[in-house]
Amino acid sequence: MDPRRQHAILLLSVLAALGACGGPTSRTGDDAGTGAGSGGGTSGGSGGGGAQGSGWLEVRGNHILLGGQPWHGRGANFHDTRSCNACSYQAPDVAEVKRRVDLLVDGWKANFIRLDLESYASPDDGYGGTRVHWKGVLDDPGYLADIQAIVDHVASKPGVYVLLALWVDPTFTALGWPSASTLPEWTRLAETFLYQPRVLFGLCNEPQSNFDGKQDAQAWDAMQKAVAAVRSVEDAAGTPHHVITVQGTGGWARYLDYYASHPIPGDRIAYEVHVYNGQTDFGWLFEEPAATLPVVIGEFGPADGYMTTDDAAALTVRARALEIPHLAWTFHQRCPPNLLVETGGGCGVGMPLEPTAWGIQLRDDLARPW
Repeated sequence: MDPRRQHAILLLSVLAALGACGGPTSRTGDDAGTGAGSGGGTSGGSGGGGAQGSGWLEVRGNHILLGGQPWHGRGANFHDTRSCNACSYQAPDVAEVKRRVDLLVDGWKANFIRLDLESYASPDDGYGGTRVHWKGVLDDPGYLADIQAIVDHVASKPGVYVLLALWVDPTFTALGWPSASTLPEWTRLAETFLYQPRVLFGLCNEPQSNFDGKQDAQAWDAMQKAVAAVRSVEDAAGTPHHVITVQGTGGWARYLDYYASHPIPGDRIAYEVHVYNGQTDFGWLFEEPAATLPVVIGEFGPADGYMTTDDAAALTVRARALEIPHLAWTFHQRCPPNLLVETGGGCGVGMPLEPTAWGIQLRDDLARPW
């Protein structure tokens, strides 16, 4: 077994014990992601046009570009109206989500948000609770409209982009891959945001396990089919292609090695990695892949016993040096590692938005020029 994959197994035994997010539902796997890469190394392609300066991102070689220059996207993960399951038990509150967007963007100066969409198979949370809103974008038009309102609010802010990511979704396979049932969701989302240049699409959250790499080809195939679902909509409409992030093939989205030799075909493909490791693992997690592939660090943050706050600080320095967009986990008060202090209890609507020590560190980092 590759020692890198063996090391990930050891990490996961502790990282899986990180806290629940928002309510009785736990974060499964956000402790271990990796992923980044190039879809063929060129921009353009069928339906993939879009003039420089129009706001459409491109992918060329090992970088995501804006206006022909490496795009410096950085910010944090951000939750929808379900709010890491904290707010699923009361009516959705788009105004609260917008309030938090305003602080992260206008106050903390983020220009990149990963908007984590969550839906469930039923209203029953398995702990005796009953969710009020829980269906996905195909079955709940109100939810889709709320997502659209949030995205429009983010995109109304100059130079700010949103990675629209399926985070918790009942259509994912047992290993966290997109399934055939996920494809209609991506068709709907592609249709909804067809003309929005400030949107990127994140296919899933964190492909799990596969520590020996024996299922890399199957994970690749699942990702390629999801990419094709988005592209079919864009090509039929003749619109520019959005950047799509494809997640690592296992270890909770840590592994990019298969993509380095087997990039997803097409243009404007990047590969998303989640990093909760110490600095000694940065090389294989994102530095080596970034030599040939366009990388997005979709999650990072201090995890007890593995990534320290010093490691997280070092990550931002190295990501900037390599021109890698990066997103901290998470702009929430109860979905650790948290950027906000838990001060309001319950869903947190209207609570003071005070930064934790981790939040202060990120806020200060975002204030530094890049």
